[in-house]
Amino acid sequence: MEAICLGSAVPRRKFDSVVHSAFDHAVNLQLVKNRRLITLVVAEEADLPQGIRLNTPPRFSFDDWERGESALCREGILEYAAKRINIDLRQAKRFTCDLTALDIKMANSATLAAWFTVVRMLAERWQLETGNLAGQTAAIAEILKNAIELADATRRNDSIASMHVAARLVGLGPGLTPAGDDFLVGFLAGLWSITDANKERLEFFGGFARMVVRLSRRTNDISRAYLLHAAHGQVSSRLADLVGAISRGESPERLRETCEASLQVGHISGMAATAGLLVGLSVWDVPSSSPAEIKSLFGQGAWVSLQCAPKFTSGSNP
Repeated sequence: MEAICLGSAVPRRKFDSVVHSAFDHAVNLQLVKNRRLITLVVAEEADLPQGIRLNTPPRFSFDDWERGESALCREGILEYAAKRINIDLRQAKRFTCDLTALDIKMANSATLAAWFTVVRMLAERWQLETGNLAGQTAAIAEILKNAIELADATRRNDSIASMHVAARLVGLGPGLTPAGDDFLVGFLAGLWSITDANKERLEFFGGFARMVVRLSRRTNDISRAYLLHAAHGQVSSRLADLVGAISRGESPERLRETCEASLQVGHISGMAATAGLLVGLSVWDVPSSSPAEIKSLFGQGAWVSLQCAPKFTSGSNP
């Protein structure tokens, strides 16, 4: 089997790893050297900073890969002996996410119009998913509350306040990757895209990113991998594509296509990350990025529930 694409964090020639966790369309390998994760995904999935996207046949599944089994890479060939699978990494292209190169100017009329269009698309999706998210109302409401506080603290370049809010978001919510973590991944991507050469913003963002790296120890291994890479400006191709579409002020049809791809990640992960991205893009240069605008990203149901839902607390890494 051949690899189509390698993320920027994946060693190409040599590494030792063991199977960490396996699912239908993805398997996580944990590097023996530093315990970081590498994620193998089927051809239809997004490229990831830590990902290896494979040229898989139809209906291929990883769900029979066994936790703890060895997967060794030598001279660019990844061998999973337990299943007699060899993966050739040598000709795979590199995926590198460069958000700063987009040089987003949210004051640009076409960019701002695209941002508003995606805001409406996400709000529509939250409304459509209300019934399916009934069991997660408390977590969504708590994330919404913290999203408003984080946007306000960031707008004021208040490092202390942003640290306290981020600490509440890490590990918050159910799911393989808690929705609070997903929101922070998107938020970091948004900040990376608009920080520009502004000294005050750069100082704030540098401190915030380092803080998220420290806080990431509080969540699970899989979610932590996404947070670590996002703190260094590396996110999935689907989220990066959405940032690019907004920055170019693309047509509503193209924006909907790109937004849908970003939203279709997990049960709630894509929506939470997209919401974080939109909030992150808005904090410094979008004059109408008010609490009401942020509330709309999560749908009316989440906002109403904020007043009556029980407190939902962050999880911790077992």
